[in-house]
Amino acid sequence: MVFKYIEWLALVRDMKRYQKVDDYAGKAEPGHLYAFYPEGAISSDGSRYHALFRTGKENRLLIVLDGGGMIFDKNSAAYPSGDEYVEGTLSFYDAYCKPSKNAYARLSIFHEKCKKSPFYEWNMLYLPYATGDFHAGSGEFIYLDADGREKTFYAHGNINLHLSIDFIKQFCPDPEQLVVLGCSAGGFGTAFVGNDVLNCFPDCRDCTCIVDGAAFDFDFKPCAEELWQVPDSIGNALKSSDIVADGLEYLYKHQKDRVKIGYVISIKDFALTRYQNYVDTRKEMGWPPEATERMHRIISNTIRRLKKSVPTFSYFLYNYNFNDINGKPVAFNGATSHCCLWVPEFVRFKREGCTGLQWVRNVMEGKCTQIGTDLLMQDRKEG
Repeated sequence: MVFKYIEWLALVRDMKRYQKVDDYAGKAEPGHLYAFYPEGAISSDGSRYHALFRTGKENRLLIVLDGGGMIFDKNSAAYPSGDEYVEGTLSFYDAYCKPSKNAYARLSIFHEKCKKSPFYEWNMLYLPYATGDFHAGSGEFIYLDADGREKTFYAHGNINLHLSIDFIKQFCPDPEQLVVLGCSAGGFGTAFVGNDVLNCFPDCRDCTCIVDGAAFDFDFKPCAEELWQVPDSIGNALKSSDIVADGLEYLYKHQKDRVKIGYVISIKDFALTRYQNYVDTRKEMGWPPEATERMHRIISNTIRRLKKSVPTFSYFLYNYNFNDINGKPVAFNGATSHCCLWVPEFVRFKREGCTGLQWVRNVMEGKCTQIGTDLLMQDRKEG
């Protein structure tokens, strides 16, 4: 317990000190993180967008898709998030590249000096998320903000993604190994645009996609077509109200000869529960016990579906709260953590004899590893 408390203090410190990143000025020192500003790349509020990268000694490339909410209609576009979440208020997405996003590129297994990491001395491209479109959009639309003022929303996530990939190719044009992963909205993005990203590296035969903290029951097709305006090559994946399963099945269908797929999530993810509860009730981003139970069922259904459709599907399911000193779920509703790949504790976090770090390695090595099957909710349809 004392060690975890000290680890927490270190994490808080790192979240602050890692926000400052040097701008790229034409020369990249291996292992050093830089910010770059692709020409034409913008955030949803029209501000300048930046991505992050570092070069490594290995001819391997890690692409990380950042998270930070979503928009699903014009009303949600009117409520971007502030610097901190305020209980009882509406906030759905990050509208600009917040400095805090820079820090996540250096936490835990993403840190350049973490020798335990499977990505040690790799090239890395980190995509901060500031477009509310799961890194998939290429359109713009007009909406009214919370004060009734007319504004333009720039859903340019996929444009920013491709501009950034074009940039990193000058350092790692033909990687022998490619890993695409994302947390939260970046997890949804990994599922939804994973096939799109892999198509940018057609000669790489060793590819992995890992989704962290993404599950939802909602028909995104109208939003994807009308607001995000995603390319058909991405939008064609949408067949149901489960965008994660749709995306990963689409990815497997088109890349099955070279991709390994992993999925890690807590059974009653508190952040996803809040979003789902709002979509279900259109009242508040609350998390009553019935909402966490619903999220548990959504996650269970996603895993069962993918176990059937993707033969080599790996997952790591857990009932744990990294935000609690003892790991206990929230008392009144059973809510559990949101995302884990950037959490230092996940490296040693063990379930069924397998640590989180070993699970990541197993996925990358093509060793199908399914952890937490006993946590799946009893199989039945919603309602």
